[in-house]
Amino acid sequence: MTTSSLLKIGVLGTGFVTDVFHMRCFRQLGAEVVAVGTRVEESGREFARKWGIKKVYGGETAIERLCKDSDVNFVDIALPNHLHAKAAIAAAENGKAMACEKPLARSVQEAEHMVAAVQRHNVPNFYAENHVFIPQVERLREIINQGAIGKVFWVRSREAHFGPHSKWFWDPALAGGGVSMDMGCHSVEVARRLISDNPMEVFAWQATLIHKTTAEDNNLILVRYSQGQMGQSENSWSAHGGLDLRFEVYGSEGSAFIDATRETGTRVFTVASEEKVGYIVEKAEAKKGWFYPISREHEAYGYLSEFRHIFKCFQTGEKPMESFEDGLLVNRIIDAGYKSVQKRTWTSLS
Repeated sequence: MTTSSLLKIGVLGTGFVTDVFHMRCFRQLGAEVVAVGTRVEESGREFARKWGIKKVYGGETAIERLCKDSDVNFVDIALPNHLHAKAAIAAAENGKAMACEKPLARSVQEAEHMVAAVQRHNVPNFYAENHVFIPQVERLREIINQGAIGKVFWVRSREAHFGPHSKWFWDPALAGGGVSMDMGCHSVEVARRLISDNPMEVFAWQATLIHKTTAEDNNLILVRYSQGQMGQSENSWSAHGGLDLRFEVYGSEGSAFIDATRETGTRVFTVASEEKVGYIVEKAEAKKGWFYPISREHEAYGYLSEFRHIFKCFQTGEKPMESFEDGLLVNRIIDAGYKSVQKRTWTSLS
């Protein structure tokens, strides 16, 4: 019996990440999705028809009903941020294992409630931070662990594009913040994993420079670690040219550079109609001229390796690389960043 055959997944959310990334991973890994839940029932039914899912829970009580389903033993939480805590607590109260998409919560307080719930009910929990599972990042972590670049003292992690998929991201009440919450959670955690030490204090800058939104659309987060190392996290919702994922690592005996999206190994030029071009890649801004498609996007961005790891931990009971406690730490870093912007000074995590 395979790891994935033990899983009976209930998916909460039918948005881009679930449809384009999570479901492709589940199918490739042989995991069975037995139910889907979403507030808009018709979108849930359409999603279920596409992916061959038998049960659909729709409406305002979809979360609670899916989490009570006895056929479900694993809940995949891929809802807007303001529903993460509600879904995680409902899953925990019904004894379900769960994975929650980044960020774990809108605030440290919400994240603490989620951690308390999974600990109180003793259920397996996984923080779905795919960027630490990007193949190049995984390989670089191996190289660092081998000592090939010496003591890491500075990591620069950048994610930029021209804005999020859905309208709710622009509303801080729903998202918990702006680009710091949406993408800062990725970049600060990759840096933390590559530095492999305890973050101590944070200094941040943020601004709304391009978009008409009450949330920040650009930010810089500096995280100082216990031995003086620096994590430099850059994020933008205002950068044209498609998704830009880059990582730079500097050590006492070497350095390393990853360009995960701008140097894909494939270049295509087209003047054809958009209908002929079709889907290119996440965050593609234009469908004419040069573009750089990524093969097997769900694998290239780390989702496949992430869920393979999560499913293995679900079966064996081993500690996952990213649990809710790690997600809580990320929330603490981001929250300290927001406080730093207000105080214009370094802010301690303690």
